[in-house]
Amino acid sequence: MPAPNPTTQPSPPLLAYCRTWVLALITAIVSWASTGLIVAKAQEPPAQTPQFQTAQSIELAIQTYLKQQVAVGTQSQFQVTPLDPRLQLKICDQPLQVQTNHLSVPQGGRLTVQVACPGEAPWRIFVPVKIMTPVTVLSLARPLAPGTQITAQDLSTQVVNANSQTNAYVTEPADAIGQVVTRPMQAGQILTRQDLNAAQIIKRGDRVTLIAGGDGVSVSAEGIAQGSAGVGQRLIVKNSRSGAQVEGIARDAHTVVIP
Repeated sequence: MPAPNPTTQPSPPLLAYCRTWVLALITAIVSWASTGLIVAKAQEPPAQTPQFQTAQSIELAIQTYLKQQVAVGTQSQFQVTPLDPRLQLKICDQPLQVQTNHLSVPQGGRLTVQVACPGEAPWRIFVPVKIMTPVTVLSLARPLAPGTQITAQDLSTQVVNANSQTNAYVTEPADAIGQVVTRPMQAGQILTRQDLNAAQIIKRGDRVTLIAGGDGVSVSAEGIAQGSAGVGQRLIVKNSRSGAQVEGIARDAHTVVIP
């Protein structure tokens, strides 16, 4: 009878027992780890409700209000001055109210808006805002001396950010062509209404026709211009026959109408 082999493999029942024991141990470890994660998660502090109004919510209310006030199609942008980080305002339980003293929001420049909370803990603050709107304006294509009459070839365009003097810009060529500049101007310089004057079609000493009257009846007389004027401008004319001086409005290079 042969001797027993020391390397004989464990019996199948023993292997099955060991495998069951290992699986049970792994299951217990996984269960313990999962329970620990759940407990740890349950111990996390709950999220706290903000106590103070955020600067972002105030700026959003300002931006929304101003965009509703500008004309449709206007490409205005609003730069809200950052709030002092030390400012602590109770969070408002009502929608924020925004208003300004301006009847309409200007295209450029600065304005101050009021932001108020009408809730149980009311407050209000005043916030400066800068308004920026791109505007296409007329500029000069070449230098011009004072008194030079503007032609279409003298004009160019530029896109600028509007400011509080937006209404002073000249944007239509028809408003500049035929006018004369009142001061020396350089190429690229933006035209404003203060830079322009009507071309003088009547000059001092010119002989003109004075026309006066109403209700379909007019009287004319010869006169001598005592000053210079452009179309629509007033000047003094001396009646050549009587010597009387009257004020009239230049209609063209040869006619002055007495209103």
